Amino acid sequence: MSDTIQKKMDPVAARDLRAAQLLKMYAVYGHFYQLSWNGSDGLGCRSVLELVAHDRLPKNRQELLLRQADLVAVMMNPGSSHPIDRGYAPPLVTQDGQSVADYRLTPTRPDNTQYQILRILAARGWHHARILNLSDLREPKSPLFLQQVARLEREGQVGGRHSIFCPERQAELLPLLGQPGAAPVLVGWGRHAGLIPLAEQCLDRLRNHFLVGVPVAGESRLYAHPSPMLQRMKDAWLDAVLEQLSKNKDV
Repeated sequence: MSDTIQKKMDPVAARDLRAAQLLKMYAVYGHFYQLSWNGSDGLGCRSVLELVAHDRLPKNRQELLLRQADLVAVMMNPGSSHPIDRGYAPPLVTQDGQSVADYRLTPTRPDNTQYQILRILAARGWHHARILNLSDLREPKSPLFLQQVARLEREGQVGGRHSIFCPERQAELLPLLGQPGAAPVLVGWGRHAGLIPLAEQCLDRLRNHFLVGVPVAGESRLYAHPSPMLQRMKDAWLDAVLEQLSKNKDV
C-alpha cells in the first residue's frame, strides 16, 4: 500500500467533516462515457471515480489510473455524481468496450455517498480512494436504476457490459482493482434483492481480496449502503467500517 501523507484523524472528528471541508482536502475525478449499440445515442455511464488528496495530485491527472489506491470501494451505481463542466461531452463507447488507457478523467462533483468514503480517507490518514460500481449506469434514483437494469437484462441489448465486473471487461477491471492484498475493498451497494445477480458477479471477482463492509442481516451478498437517510445510521456505518479497518494489521 502506498505511503500515507497525513496523520490519522480521530474517527469522531472525521465523522463530523462537512462537504466543504472535505473538498478542501481532496479532489474528485471521474471517467464518463456513453454506452452505445446499433448506432444508438447510448446510455449515460461512469466507470471509475478517483478521490485524491490535493497535495498528491499528479500534474497529469491520468496518472491516477496507474496508481494503487489506498482503498477501493464498490458501490451500487454512480448516483447523482456528475462532471463539474456541464458542457463536457462523454465519449461514445460501443459493446466492443474500452481499456483504462482510453479513460479521460474530468473534475467531478461527488454526492453524499462519496463524502462518506472521503471521511474514511481522512480518518485513516490515506490520500487516494478509487470507486467502482456494480453497474456504470448513471441513474440517481435507485428504483429507476433497478428497472433499467432489469429491462436491459430482458432485452439482452448490451448484455452485462454496463458492469465492469462482467467477464467481457476483466482486462479493464484488473488494473483498477489491483492484486489481492494490495488494498482493502469496501463493499456497500445496499439492501435491494434486485442487486443480487450483479452482487454475485462482483463478489466472484473479489475472491481473495480483503473485504470490509456492513453485511445485511440474513443475506451474504448484500452490504449496507454508506449513506442511509438518517444521520445516526450514516455515523454507525462509518464507525463500523473504521473499526474493521483498525483491526486489520495490514491496513
